[in-house]
Amino acid sequence: MMDVEGCDNLPDSASVIFGHKVCHTRDAKWLCLNNFYEKVHRPNFYDIGGTYIEDVPDYWFMYKTEQVSSIFLLHIFVCNRQESLFSIAISRNTDNMKVDKKNDAIYLTQSLKEHRFKKSKEMSQNYLTTYSFSSYDLDLIKDKIFYIFISFDSPENRGMCQGFVEQVKLNHDLKALLSDPVGSDFTIESADGVKFQVHKVLLAAHSEVFKAMLKEETAESQNSYVKLVDVGKEDLQCILECIYTGTVTDLENCNCINMLMLADRYNLKSLRELSQYALSQQISVENALEILVVSDMYNSEMLKAVALKFIKKNKSCIQTSTFKEINNPELLRQLLEYIIPA
Repeated sequence: MMDVEGCDNLPDSASVIFGHKVCHTRDAKWLCLNNFYEKVHRPNFYDIGGTYIEDVPDYWFMYKTEQVSSIFLLHIFVCNRQESLFSIAISRNTDNMKVDKKNDAIYLTQSLKEHRFKKSKEMSQNYLTTYSFSSYDLDLIKDKIFYIFISFDSPENRGMCQGFVEQVKLNHDLKALLSDPVGSDFTIESADGVKFQVHKVLLAAHSEVFKAMLKEETAESQNSYVKLVDVGKEDLQCILECIYTGTVTDLENCNCINMLMLADRYNLKSLRELSQYALSQQISVENALEILVVSDMYNSEMLKAVALKFIKKNKSCIQTSTFKEINNPELLRQLLEYIIPA
């Protein structure tokens, strides 16, 4: 957590969506959730407020609160008043909550995720995203106004600039440097002896762990070489692809449990998000308990909530051998409290 001092684009009245206050769609930047701490403890649907074009209602936002064991969930929805093509970017997760002590406020501002809706029917309720909170997160929010950053993108503007944006993204794709590492200044060797020629500046930019490793006084920096004795070739290839491109092409065939573990070890945020998403899509009766254990071990509340819900719907999961291998009493307590009706 950090103070909000120095943060740009803090809410002004014209940019805040709250209740029936008039906020023009073109100006909208913030969803305002008042008394959120109390409402998250009373699971239900709640209105946030709407946007307008002149005096005509345009979009309306709602949220639903839910509790899963010790995890608190916030689901955001948007209703479009007319059939339309539209796009909304919204804060991706709760990792970047900022505290404004002066104004008793909490902000979700960075790392936006875009959601596009193609010809959504009039008065459709569209799901946007879900946030998860621990009890500690909620204690920080208590007695504060909660703001979530959003950004509208009109189809007209998208049509004019999308080609240019895609070209810029293409020009900044560094994947070619993995196969032809021009200007490389560092060597990483996998546990099985495969060496990759890489660039210090990219490693340091994406990982605080690599950044510390590459300081001038370290042996790794002076030798321009490190061997990762517990990272195999395939896993290291995935790590480097994520660093150079922001994604992993063949994510479905990666060992995503290993990826989550390595993302945590090397503090790679993009790889962590990709791994969590992939595991949430790959969950099955055979691996649900393993995913639950891993999500608890690496503090992935979103993935933990997915695993708990799946296990509750598929109680045969606890008949697998993994159940007997869980040696965390607190996790077992949470699991049993969740799947056994009170």
